[in-house]
Amino acid sequence: MKKIFIVAVLTSSLVDIALAHAQQNFISRDGVESKEIEDRIQISMSEDEFLKKRTALIIKHSHHDNTFAALQKAMEDEDTLSGEFWRWKIDQYLYGQYTEFQPIYDAYKQGRTFLDIYDIPNDPFIDRADPAPVLPKLPDGYFSGYLPMNRTPGESHYADGKIYVAYEGDLTDPYIASYDVETNQWEGPYKAGHNTLSKNGRKTDGHGNPTMQQDVDGYFHITFGGHGGEREDGLNPLSIDTAHAGGRFTHVVSDKPNDISSFSQKHDVSPFASYAESSKMPNGDMYFFTRAGTHKSPWVYYKLKSGSQTFDPPVIITWPTSHKNDPMKVDMFYIKIFKASDTDILVTAMNHLCNFKEIHTKRHDDRFNAYYMRLDTNNDTFYNVKGDKLTLPITKTQADKHTLVYDSVSAGTIVNDTRGLVLQDGKPAMSYELRFPEPREWKMATFAGNAWKTGQPMPGTTVWTLADSDSKPIDAIVSLEELSSDGKKATAAVIYKNSKKETVFAIAKSNKSTGVVGQNWVVESDHLALTGAGMQMKTVRNDAGDAVGVVVNVSKGKARRLYLWHDGKIRPRL
Repeated sequence: MKKIFIVAVLTSSLVDIALAHAQQNFISRDGVESKEIEDRIQISMSEDEFLKKRTALIIKHSHHDNTFAALQKAMEDEDTLSGEFWRWKIDQYLYGQYTEFQPIYDAYKQGRTFLDIYDIPNDPFIDRADPAPVLPKLPDGYFSGYLPMNRTPGESHYADGKIYVAYEGDLTDPYIASYDVETNQWEGPYKAGHNTLSKNGRKTDGHGNPTMQQDVDGYFHITFGGHGGEREDGLNPLSIDTAHAGGRFTHVVSDKPNDISSFSQKHDVSPFASYAESSKMPNGDMYFFTRAGTHKSPWVYYKLKSGSQTFDPPVIITWPTSHKNDPMKVDMFYIKIFKASDTDILVTAMNHLCNFKEIHTKRHDDRFNAYYMRLDTNNDTFYNVKGDKLTLPITKTQADKHTLVYDSVSAGTIVNDTRGLVLQDGKPAMSYELRFPEPREWKMATFAGNAWKTGQPMPGTTVWTLADSDSKPIDAIVSLEELSSDGKKATAAVIYKNSKKETVFAIAKSNKSTGVVGQNWVVESDHLALTGAGMQMKTVRNDAGDAVGVVVNVSKGKARRLYLWHDGKIRPRL
């Protein structure tokens, strides 16, 4: 038997109703009586005591926070999700928004499982796995197995003559491999940890792809696996949103320096976090930025100081806020980082207008605006573009006032992504991707004269030309990354679409005979080509900024593999 109690919100009379309901109403589970359950678990706080304290806090804060009333109404009007689900939602909101509830809930939870507290055997937001598809053949030359979800080229790093690549492999577990540029030999891939995200019959979820850094002592650090946490981990102290996607965020460290063959877990990060990005500074400090939970959660960063193997406690950057006139709607952010110098990390963001019912459109037309901040790692302080110090955490209202770059609401557009930029002229800059109107397009914003100038083309995109080896123009340039240039000649990696409707990865050259160096390119050699394929690439560079290789993700249908180009060839793992 498990006691079921309702949520009291606004008046003291509701407290009496709730307490009576808790004392008199029961639901039988497997014929086990309430007393037997209480005997089975070690209880630090009874349900009656917990209910009194919980209800008192809800009444206290409902006088100034109408989110409780909105969530209570959603529970009463429920037609698709259960009332138990909304009770869980209310508990999480109270737990994340008001820290005084945390020790109360933690005492009550001790000795109880999730299903002892909430009658929610099935999570309505977790999709079940599809039957294994028949995968189309991809070109030879790959070094990875089939990737389950991600189309990114993974995380790459170069050190001491080796290219290291960490990626999301079989069943979304993290894998790492290395390629020796002198001997042309591969090592690995090795499984670096266990990802709970796509296990136990759940649909493959690619949000837990790994980040990788190597510290000053040679140890490799990989974080992976998070998309909001597992509900069995309890409530999230850094969120107002329940865990509903699964996956524990995890930090593992190599057991030996400069050795990727085995890793051990460090229990120094929140299991609820997701969407990690990292940056290593020249002084050896490393910064890992992540969202602290599911959608309605703040963004934080973890700092790993030079010489340490564990993270400092997280620093909260943003905080989600409910709308006053409709508290079911919540403003949060998506953050991206870009290392701009030896001491500065650019932090750009877009606004995500989320909701407690988790209703999202396929077009993602709930994402707006572009924002710009700078983290000075000398003092770990955030500044806006004018150099004004920002007070953390930042809400949507504060972001609009101090860090807004592009107002997509006024422009009638939808923003899909952001990224910091560094320009040769030194002007502060960022980029943002417009999802609507179609087609998707990246735009640049620069700051000069005390104002942002938005809607500019990305650097170089208006002047690039590409021709094939027969000097025939190629119009469909997907992406181009310059690998080297001495002013007289240049080399680039390029992905383009040819007249056969193939997607092609190639190396191109530019010199005075092709036109303007760095603008007019001619394909020198094709290396990968596939009809109906998608490709993404990432250049691997050494500490001096010189390109030593290119990692390419080739995808067709649900088949994806990674390839490495180095020194003129695709390097297969034999």
